[in-house]
Amino acid sequence: MQLKNLTKKNQEFIHIATNQLIKDGKSDEEIKSLLEEILPSIHDAQKKGITARSLYGAPTEWATSKTQTSEDKGSLPENDNPWLMWLDSSLLMLALLGFVNGAMNLFGQGSQYGLITFIVVGFGVGAGIYFMYHFVYRHMGEGKKRPKIWKAILALLLATVAWSAIFFLASLIPASINPGLSPIANILIAGVAFGIRYLLKKKYNIRNAMQPVR
Repeated sequence: MQLKNLTKKNQEFIHIATNQLIKDGKSDEEIKSLLEEILPSIHDAQKKGITARSLYGAPTEWATSKTQTSEDKGSLPENDNPWLMWLDSSLLMLALLGFVNGAMNLFGQGSQYGLITFIVVGFGVGAGIYFMYHFVYRHMGEGKKRPKIWKAILALLLATVAWSAIFFLASLIPASINPGLSPIANILIAGVAFGIRYLLKKKYNIRNAMQPVR
């Protein structure tokens, strides 16, 4: 399988993975053998519009997983599945929003959110966080070509507008289908969200969408 038969994105994946394998001390024969294992799958998947990154995750992490010793086999590479990362960010937002708003409401200083508003805002902001990761943060790791500053600023502006729209639209949800939450209910929901996030992160080792790819 020749590299010229791959798309530019897939060629970049192989290039970055090869450099990482060289850094990790793999011999030419070992690198050739490892790449020959995945090249057919990458070639078949690209016919369906699926990239090598979607199949194997970040190239540096795929390469690193091939040089793990028996002692560190237990630690999985970070999972960058978009749906899991969105869910992880959303649960984090629900936990933060619930704890902060619940605590402030105990002293009569917080905003009164309805249940549907609470969920819409949490998952909406979570989607915005993943949007920033996809267009900015994942391109800021070591050895990566950083996005142009105007693209980063535009992504931030779009995310900010989207977040504002989410808060505005969520506030229009009728009270008849949007029961209010007491301070204790806010805190309880936040605790559940934090617990679910912890368990999912422990099981799937989900990448934090608010950090650049290392």
